[in-house]
Formats: sequence, structure tokens, C-alpha cells
Amino acid sequence: MDIKSAVILVTSAGSQVGGTLAYHFASLGATVVLCDRISPQLQQNFQLCREISAHVYQFKIPDHSLPSIQDLFEFMDKTVGRSPDVLLNTLTAQAMPNVFDQKGSDLFSQNLSLMAATMFSFGQATAERMRNEKKNGVIVNVVSNPDYQDFSGLDNATSMVAGFTQSWAKELTPFNIRVGGVVPTLEHDEAHWAEVQDELIRNTEYIVSNDYFSGRVMAA
Repeated sequence: MDIKSAVILVTSAGSQVGGTLAYHFASLGATVVLCDRISPQLQQNFQLCREISAHVYQFKIPDHSLPSIQDLFEFMDKTVGRSPDVLLNTLTAQAMPNVFDQKGSDLFSQNLSLMAATMFSFGQATAERMRNEKKNGVIVNVVSNPDYQDFSGLDNATSMVAGFTQSWAKELTPFNIRVGGVVPTLEHDEAHWAEVQDELIRNTEYIVSNDYFSGRVMAA
């Protein structure tokens, strides 16, 4: 895919990885839409992107329900004039409770349910739009970690991304929609974690631009 001519939707764009991805693809000349719930971080990431490109937009979504996502697509139709060519489904792995924590069950369920629901809702709605418009689209599920010292939730997030990526690729390949995943490897060094973040960005760009990549997860 030619990135310069692509419309790229970045979810969870108020997060570190979402904002970094949005900035990177805006610097490559793509039209980028940042989407997230209202937060100072979303506004800050949007402003940083606008400093390097005028083809950057933001949409503050109240929740991840299908009606809200449809409102997002209507916003893109009006402002950008097109639906997404690329969905960057960015996720932040949340720390998981200790197995002996008496209250851990509820927290574990909430964290995983929110992550799965967010990834699935955006993936399903975008894939449906791409299929209806007969687009050669790309969906990339990208997971990052907010704290290089606590990787307790990364294994679960990585497994979830791998499962969604592989199953979606099988379903969507007949419609010329590619699906890939990018996950970090487990490291416990602060300096190295910065390099891992850079590798996440490079791998995501590789998947988007490589027309033969689908159904696989790359580790940074």
C-alpha cells in the first residue's frame, strides 16, 4: 500500500503508542485520524501531528459501541471524504492482579474484556466498511506496555492479539483485507524498551506497506 495516499485511522490515539504511530504516519504523508476518548493526551498528540501535517484530524469518541464507531465513520466521510484504508488498532497492556489476590478475578475480567471489546469493535466495523467498499484494506493490531517494569499483562495481550490477527486474516483474505499484529518482546531494561518502541513503529509501517503480509504477528 502507498502510505502517502492512505487514510489511516489510529485508535487509542491518546496513548503513547497511539500518538507515536499517528505522528510517524503523518510524517510519511498519510492522512491520519486520531480517535480516542476525551483526554489531554489526545489533544496533545493531535497538536503534535498538526505541526507536521495539515492532513490530520481527531475524533473524540464517547465509547466503543457500534453507534459511536458509525459516528466516527460519518465524521471521516464529511471531513476526509473517505473511510479508512488502514486501521491501526492500538492497545495498551494493563497490569494484571496477582493470582492470590482475592479481588483479582473481577479486575482480570474487566481488563481483558475491555481490551477484547475495543479491539473487536473497531476491527469488525472497519472490516465491514472495507468489504462493502471493496477496499484493499489493512488492519494492524499493535500492543504496547505502559510500564517497562511491569509486564504482567503483556502475555495475555499478546495472546489475544495473535488470536484475533490469525482468525481475522482467514476470514478477510477473500475480501483482499490484510491483517497483521505487532507485539513487544519481554525486556526489563529501560534503555532497551525505548528501542522496542521504535521497532514497533517500524514493524507496523512494514506491515502496512507490504502487500503480501497477512495473518502473522511480528515481535519487536
